[in-house]
Amino acid sequence: MIKINPVEILNLISEDGYADLTGIISEDQVEIINEKIKFAMEQPHSNGQRGYVKQGCQRYLADTLSYGKEIIDVYTNPTLIEIAEKYAEDLVHLSNYRIYSTYPSEDFKMWWHLDNKIDTYDFEKKTFIQQVVPDDKGLIFLMYLTDVVDGGVQLVKGSHKWSRKHDQESFDHMEDEFMDDIVTFNNCPKGTFVVYDYATIHRAKPYNGGQVRTSMFGQLSPSRMPAGEPILLNVRDLNHLTKKQKQVLNFGNEPTTLNWPIGTLEEFLPPVKEEVSFIKKLRRLFQ
Repeated sequence: MIKINPVEILNLISEDGYADLTGIISEDQVEIINEKIKFAMEQPHSNGQRGYVKQGCQRYLADTLSYGKEIIDVYTNPTLIEIAEKYAEDLVHLSNYRIYSTYPSEDFKMWWHLDNKIDTYDFEKKTFIQQVVPDDKGLIFLMYLTDVVDGGVQLVKGSHKWSRKHDQESFDHMEDEFMDDIVTFNNCPKGTFVVYDYATIHRAKPYNGGQVRTSMFGQLSPSRMPAGEPILLNVRDLNHLTKKQKQVLNFGNEPTTLNWPIGTLEEFLPPVKEEVSFIKKLRRLFQ
């Protein structure tokens, strides 16, 4: 564990839009988290089977905070919360959160975007809707749970100072203009911990080969913003939560959207070759 000076971190975020907090979470804690989620990240989440929800080339751990107090303690780390509340000038809560694995892909390329927005779910259209809120001010953190060679997070240094002037979520069309300000967290060990203003333009660097990258993500929003996603905990951990942790975890507040992403039936189907073989077997049975 390293000693963090919150004032220095706040100055870095205010100036550059981000800061490196690597060391705020111990190596032992990272290893415990990896051990607790290992089997769940290898099977789809379905009908009581705890596992992942698939979206493109990524697997998202369902019921993320229910796997152990070690995970809760990352999202509610006292130093992280102190920095977030001083930066937002308000009490903060966890509005979005994920543990996910990204697989190299030739088809998927994350867009340059920002996250100072409100997410809601339209039950009639069965889709998530985003509303950009330029004046919203909060923090996101990203912690690597695996060593990352390629496909790491990319941030546009200083973009939080001007991105709020654009009422939009995507910034792909401006890439040529901020190319020289891109900071990439590649070739970084597990435990790498980056915190940034969620008006900082960012993405995961596209990559089409190499290792799977597993990360932990959290968005800390001021109390003046909606609660965000439902937070599901294991009753095992409830008696061990402090008053501050309960605040950050939205105790007593109604969620304002659903957990993203929502799985589809396709993730439970076998690969194409196996599926064709399966269909042939069915045909033989009914001939």
